[in-house]
Amino acid sequence: MNLKYKKVKITLLLVLLCISIISIFPYFFNNYIFSQDDLLFHRTRLESYTQAVKHLDFFPRVFSTMGLNFGYGADLFYPSILLLPFAFFRIIGIAFVPSYYLYQLLISFVTATCAYYFLYSIKKSRKLALLFSCFYTLSTYRLIDQSVRAALGETLAFAFLPLFILGVYSIFYGNKHRWQLLGIGMSLLIASHLITAFYSSILLIIFILINWKKCRQAQINSLFKAGLLSLGLSAWFLFPYLEQIHHLTFNFNNTTLWASGLNFSLGDLFTNSLANVSAPFTELKPNIGLFLLVTVIIAVFSYRKSTTPVKHITVATLFFILLATNIFPWGFFKVSVLATIQFPWRLLLFASFFASLLAVCLVEQFCLLSKKNVLLFITLSSFLTLGFNINNLTQSAVQNNVTVTNENFTDFYESEIGHGKEYLVKNTDFKKYFASPGLFIDGIPYADLSRNTVNKYNDSAFTVRTNGTQEVQLPKFYYVGYEVTVDQRVVPNYNKDGLVTVKLEPGAHELSITYKKTIIQKVSAIFSVLLAVLILLFNVIKNKQTNKSCSILLFKAR
Repeated sequence: MNLKYKKVKITLLLVLLCISIISIFPYFFNNYIFSQDDLLFHRTRLESYTQAVKHLDFFPRVFSTMGLNFGYGADLFYPSILLLPFAFFRIIGIAFVPSYYLYQLLISFVTATCAYYFLYSIKKSRKLALLFSCFYTLSTYRLIDQSVRAALGETLAFAFLPLFILGVYSIFYGNKHRWQLLGIGMSLLIASHLITAFYSSILLIIFILINWKKCRQAQINSLFKAGLLSLGLSAWFLFPYLEQIHHLTFNFNNTTLWASGLNFSLGDLFTNSLANVSAPFTELKPNIGLFLLVTVIIAVFSYRKSTTPVKHITVATLFFILLATNIFPWGFFKVSVLATIQFPWRLLLFASFFASLLAVCLVEQFCLLSKKNVLLFITLSSFLTLGFNINNLTQSAVQNNVTVTNENFTDFYESEIGHGKEYLVKNTDFKKYFASPGLFIDGIPYADLSRNTVNKYNDSAFTVRTNGTQEVQLPKFYYVGYEVTVDQRVVPNYNKDGLVTVKLEPGAHELSITYKKTIIQKVSAIFSVLLAVLILLFNVIKNKQTNKSCSILLFKAR
């Protein structure tokens, strides 16, 4: 019996791995990556985090070399801890391009596994869980995030959304409230993509309000404990984030909805999905894909004959589809806190989840769960995925998109810090600073060619001469947590037009600047790591005790 169980488990893992491979096929055969949308930003972020890990700095906060050595606080606002596998690939000597594709393969495998775990936990059916894993992992919008937009954070969010939703489901509909799973799922969403985590929180609040009459004290207690757990596990990120925005105003505080989202219609979604193509990012066509579109159409036409759960999932899917388009009056929220979504078609992430779940429910409802049919559906999804990926590669080649290779991945756009420069202090004139990447004295570039500048990991040193008491702006974007020493003496520093600034007396000076981190950053990271270790140990001990009890009962039964 154990041998049979192991064989089934190995077979399932192999199938999930095959699904994951199909999701990035045939990209990994290329020795290049087409540079689309967010790739250059994430390229720099990935390599910067690799350098941090080499120095055993797993929570670097500011990437000191990012942005022509001006240092960018990407890790303060866009967590990097989940990039650790990529850093490992690079550190052991794998080149950039294969490391990137290996990391994408790993994300796909985690997505497939979490999706399988989600539905198997609810239905206890391997076939249904496998189908959901296939439909969800190979869903077109996920492929767009992964291979067209290079939206690394949102691709990671796809992986952990099923855990978050399973936690909510268990609290409201399960026999056992798995509040730990909800807390861990939310903390992983926060570590993946803050926008997705923010909208997941809003949707959870809406769900609670809709089901408030069904809410008992047990549900409220579980939600409260899940919230505290998520807060504790995410303290390493949330408290430093709040510290920075308390002291400074950043560009992301004034985010508005992009025209590409406000102009995205239901007709666009329909025609883009029928085409089974996205087009390169310059002409991006967001959609949910042909398979899921047909699923939604079938669900609508069979709505009256469907079971109550299928009806609910159909309504949820339609809700997210409509919410992702301009049928919802997004223009009213153009400058509100909801504008952090940037483009509403991001919500196709949620639409893809529920449409994939809907597809599985229809397969079950129409009694199409034979082995032959399961293989047929997996083959169909795989075929559509291959067509989508190959079309994307072909169109990118036709448009002569820039390619990132192992030889050139550091050669161009060294100043890349993202399209919106969101994590700069408001009104920072980065163009001026990038044009003269050096010291500024009283607002004028320091032109003394005899000065010596040394840049090391997280540490820069300068030699400067001042002619009076002057204000010196160092070539470092300002964030709370910098330490500046002048002639080996720590001096106060402050923000001036977005740069770290000090006042110097007349004469020659040796300056050094290091991002030392704040007490809040250090303490919160230690707290979250200890909490994660305690939870892991608790669950390991609990599982051992459960297995021991089962073994004793089995022995007595014999």
